[in-house]
Amino acid sequence: MTLSSDSNITSMLDRAAARAGDRPALIFGNRTISFGDLQTGVARCAYQLRRCGLRAGERVILMIPMSPDLYITLLGLIRSGAVAVFVDPWISLRQIAAFAAFAEPSGFIGTPASHLLRLFNPRLAHLALTVSTGPTWFRLPARFELDSLLRGTSTLDPEPVSTETPALITFTSGSSGTPKGANRTHGFLAAQYSALQTELEVRADDVDMPMFPVFALRNLAAGVTSVIPDMDFRRPSAIDPRRIAAQIRGSSVTLLTASPPFIDRLAAYGAPISLRAIRTGGAPVSHVQLRQWQRAFPHTHIDILYGSTEAEPVSCISLQERLATPESGGYCCGKPTGLLRTRTIQIRPSPIAADELAALTCRDGEIGELIVSGSHVCRSYYNNPEAVRENKIVSPDGTFWHRMGDTGYLDSEGRFFLTGRVHTTIRRNGKLLHAQLVEAEALRRLPKARRVAALERNGKLVLVVQGPPVGNAAQILDSDEVVFTRKALPVDPRHNAKIDYARVRALLDYGAL
Repeated sequence: MTLSSDSNITSMLDRAAARAGDRPALIFGNRTISFGDLQTGVARCAYQLRRCGLRAGERVILMIPMSPDLYITLLGLIRSGAVAVFVDPWISLRQIAAFAAFAEPSGFIGTPASHLLRLFNPRLAHLALTVSTGPTWFRLPARFELDSLLRGTSTLDPEPVSTETPALITFTSGSSGTPKGANRTHGFLAAQYSALQTELEVRADDVDMPMFPVFALRNLAAGVTSVIPDMDFRRPSAIDPRRIAAQIRGSSVTLLTASPPFIDRLAAYGAPISLRAIRTGGAPVSHVQLRQWQRAFPHTHIDILYGSTEAEPVSCISLQERLATPESGGYCCGKPTGLLRTRTIQIRPSPIAADELAALTCRDGEIGELIVSGSHVCRSYYNNPEAVRENKIVSPDGTFWHRMGDTGYLDSEGRFFLTGRVHTTIRRNGKLLHAQLVEAEALRRLPKARRVAALERNGKLVLVVQGPPVGNAAQILDSDEVVFTRKALPVDPRHNAKIDYARVRALLDYGAL
């Protein structure tokens, strides 16, 4: 493989800094860092990490919330040729311990609080390279302070790498099981950047407020200013809209990239907020939500993105086009990007062999599982061959396919309609039912319900309804059992938007709803 400094993804930041070094790169509270200063900080960080003994190819766990420190250390690691293992703030302590066990890290960079967790983990307590974003005393809770390292003036050029060299490991949401570590290579990150630039218009003078770290990375490569939202990233559904609105006005934000609950809170705020565009994704969005957003942001262009950790973006659809499609047939996600190949295959929870693919391919309009192939599709999971076997297919012609885990169909116009997840597909009386279709119909018939979860239990269709009880509900909803609850149904920790079916099932089993 050809090794080149230009293949190192951080060379994009170098070029952005050369074009507009004085332009703000990151705005975080009262702190603003320019592209020039960020590039210098990244190059210094890379040099210091190398001086502290870090070698190219080694893995370092990174536990820092969205901030300038996150991007200085993340890009510093990647610039040095190391692999950043990014741990989201919403991941549980149990999962952190599991990830630490298989990542086999050489170092740990994090906040002081995260180092307290590290010190109680036998696999992480005695790592040679530990860096804290806060103060240290006698090498506790870490050997090095980030601020002290960055006072050095020596810098490091991007380590020569190939497009297949690993750069970053991030974890899937775990909505269908245990989160998996997606292995993002330098080539994958470059392709993802290109895809986002192709699918989503970004102007040179835009100021973006990205809730998702990947979009801030895109902005840093493109020379676009990012304003980091003042929020608890573990609870996007609980943002303070007054603070966010003040940030938007104070920094002249033109773009907002956030999860649906974030947009819901901002839309309900009531005070006028001027934005050029809003981009949202991570969970299905209903017509009710879209109409509320339309009323709150009448002059803002709104796009709904569809994708996953392993393939982002897959498709994009405007609010107007979504509202023009009926919800009874699933959530329309729009046409998949021309940068990907897509097809749907028959729903099968088990691994799929290459020679089975042709026979399993669905016709247009037939509901199946979506699979995608392209340069911005992640091909592997770190140290997890079983996950690769379950989620990847290599066709006889060598095409590498990723199983999205989502069920739906492609219509005659090539648009993908989302109907559920493979793991939420319900088998009842010899027929397949799709959770999102069932839930959407239940919400239509029960207008006072806030949320509905459709589950299969012992071959029966069970609906768990968050809302006031309704008599004769099983007959109204054509289900075997209906459970009403006043409690909020549990949702995913990353976006606070998708139903956590495993937790709903556990609460149901324990009679805790």
